[in-house]
Amino acid sequence: MSTIHMLKPDIHTLHGFFSRELEPALYIQPGDTVIYQTLDAGWGLEKRSAPGQPRTKFTERKAERQEREFGHALMGPVHIHGAKPGGTLEVQINEILPGSWGWTSAGGFPSYWNEKLGMADCEEVLLDFELDTRAMIARSQFGNFKYSVGLKPFMGIMGMPPPEKGQHSTFVPRPYGGNLDCKELTAGSTLYLPISVDGGLFSTGDGHAAQGDGEVSGPALECPMEKVSLTFQVHDDMPLTMPRAKTNTGWITMGLHEDLDEAMWIALSGMLDLMTELYSISRTEAYAYATLVVDLRVTQIVNIVKGVHAYLPFDAMR
Repeated sequence: MSTIHMLKPDIHTLHGFFSRELEPALYIQPGDTVIYQTLDAGWGLEKRSAPGQPRTKFTERKAERQEREFGHALMGPVHIHGAKPGGTLEVQINEILPGSWGWTSAGGFPSYWNEKLGMADCEEVLLDFELDTRAMIARSQFGNFKYSVGLKPFMGIMGMPPPEKGQHSTFVPRPYGGNLDCKELTAGSTLYLPISVDGGLFSTGDGHAAQGDGEVSGPALECPMEKVSLTFQVHDDMPLTMPRAKTNTGWITMGLHEDLDEAMWIALSGMLDLMTELYSISRTEAYAYATLVVDLRVTQIVNIVKGVHAYLPFDAMR
């Protein structure tokens, strides 16, 4: 019988890195559901009191949960019974409900994307938003239609640590997940991740109320999440080397690499593998069909390791 667990942000659940040595915040069985409440990526506890003002942040950490460098505010890790290296973790995304506020920014600091566009030395633009989860609209501090966007919430980070010991950055996406920043992973989607350590040690954070493909200025519409409901399963007969997802409308295979071209080829190769499984056709036949029905999308370009995902609609081949 499955169990529903709750995790709220505190010194026992929050951490800013991935590590196989981190003590789990929760032990669960396959089929169990975990309902999270999360901070925004920058550890914020509340919205800014006024534009440009500093935010109150969560700073209390247990010694073993303090990171050497700044990282996203993650929740977990969760140990899933039976999760072993070589297996695959299934993460069913049941519900994602944003908090009441969020923010984004552009320019104003040295980064390869700001430098590319000549915005490293300009004044940073900071936009604060009120999130209306009934109308599913975000309205900026300017309050007019020009600065309003629709909400499509998802978690920027869902993943597990690599097999190597030590603390590992939350900024870089890996085959085991992490900072994927894939806007397609909304409620109703299912994410599949290769498992690299015993128990999986799954963490999530970096809630996004909205984001375009690419996440081009660095942040998305960063926000806390009031409720994130995830159900976990373990598969021993579904070997993967990269993340894969099933959305409400189609299949996704992901490619991750510092070179955007290489990320694209990895995503496409993964899609050809998937199409051979789905349709019982040869890889070459899958390639011929892929040129007709598969879309390649830039997931994100700002996490050092870039992301590309290949998308195959359910109704692509009739």
